[in-house]
Amino acid sequence: MSLPMIDRPPRPGIAFALRFLLAGIIVVVFAGAAVATTIENEAQKSIDALGPETKIKGLEGVLSDVQPGKPQTILLVGDDRRLDDAKGTPTRSDTMILVRLDPDANATTMLSLPRDLLVDIPGQGRTKLNNAYSGGPKELIKTIQTMLSKPDEPFLIHHFVSIRFGAFSRAVNFFGCFYADIDRKYFNPPGTGWAAIDVDAGYQRICGEKSLDYVRFRHQDSDLVREARQTNYLAEARAQIANSQLLEQRNDLLRAIRRYVKTDIGSAKGLLGVIRLAVDVAGNPTQRVTLRVGDAGDKVSVVTTPDALATAATQFLHPGTIPGKKTRAARDQAAKSGQKAARTKVRRRTARTPSTLFANPDAARQVIAGSIAGNARMPIYYPKLMRTSGRYRPDDSRGYDLQSEDGDSYPWQAYRLVIAEGGVGQYYGIQGTTWKEPPILKLADDEERIGGRKWRVQYDGKKIRRLMWSSGRGTYWINNTLSNELSNPEMRALARSFTRYSK
Repeated sequence: MSLPMIDRPPRPGIAFALRFLLAGIIVVVFAGAAVATTIENEAQKSIDALGPETKIKGLEGVLSDVQPGKPQTILLVGDDRRLDDAKGTPTRSDTMILVRLDPDANATTMLSLPRDLLVDIPGQGRTKLNNAYSGGPKELIKTIQTMLSKPDEPFLIHHFVSIRFGAFSRAVNFFGCFYADIDRKYFNPPGTGWAAIDVDAGYQRICGEKSLDYVRFRHQDSDLVREARQTNYLAEARAQIANSQLLEQRNDLLRAIRRYVKTDIGSAKGLLGVIRLAVDVAGNPTQRVTLRVGDAGDKVSVVTTPDALATAATQFLHPGTIPGKKTRAARDQAAKSGQKAARTKVRRRTARTPSTLFANPDAARQVIAGSIAGNARMPIYYPKLMRTSGRYRPDDSRGYDLQSEDGDSYPWQAYRLVIAEGGVGQYYGIQGTTWKEPPILKLADDEERIGGRKWRVQYDGKKIRRLMWSSGRGTYWINNTLSNELSNPEMRALARSFTRYSK
């Protein structure tokens, strides 16, 4: 079968991030318990906090058994039902994500499956993967395992977790809100037929309902951009939750969201196996795996090929390395062999300017003078270069005051310069703030010296997601688009052209 394949992750839908975020928090909550002296007792406390109503029965024959500490695959499902749905309302699977925990792998992998992917389901024929969940989690698990299995390597799922979207805003507010790096202005007024939203561009503190508006945004968007926006939000939020906080508050969180959670893990022994494995992979980088899909021709469904499924399964089960990262196993092996930690050497990057960029400092200066300089009382930096297919967004760019972590004051200055790229939902930009240590710096994977400055580098797989630089008077970063449309040479070239604005 030949298809004009599209490198597009599946449509995650309106509830993707809340399932993904909460499922990620739950796994990390479980991992946090491992530092306790009596780990078995702590596991039992977490099971008690979840309560017996979260236990799903009848999956023993379809989920595979696994020894504690061995690699496990967890299926996370976003259940789009509401608590006020009428009895008998069909189960709606809006999001399906596979997570692979393997202490011997180079990364913890995540594979999102399209809800609208056309597959063969026994008793239903050729239909959307989402429809498999109407027969319950057992039917969905069997369908996914069959779909991703290869003759020489069966695809096994070991645990199942579903979370309804009402848990999202509760969890965000439970942790005191998060700082999110918003790529552009999101606005839909009430009464347009689209979900209302009003979120400005720029790094900012956003709480439950506004966070939910942001991650479930669909207007003028694409599957690729939605998935990337939600995944990036998850990474930024996770960097702001201390393990000690999870350890101290995990049971309170579980009690707060348990009516939204369903899982096969209903015993301390089962939870303990996940805990120990999560601890083993805690230091590993995360790698997203993309299933290549193509449009089915009906503007709704998508299709894939056996080769694309096999490739995705292989990348999920056997991930490659990620720049700037070492697995926990590699670090432990180095420690056992008596190797001393090498002194960190900042690499120097020099290269020609890619042909896709051109010098256009006047365009940036015009936007800064009109939209930023009057409100951002701080040194403003911008790249002299820009992409040939880009254009500045003066209405999205702004100077503003940045809210404190407790939400009571505005102690820092900030600005955002937004550039729209050619594709739908593609915006890259420049952020600056007088906050010397914003949480986003925790996302850095590596360091490079570019244009005479030391930049911290955040990778998304092998693509540069963000370049961050700290000066004496502020912190600045260059953001790639949400789906990393800019190449690594382009990102480094923008950093080399970084210059201070003056009237």
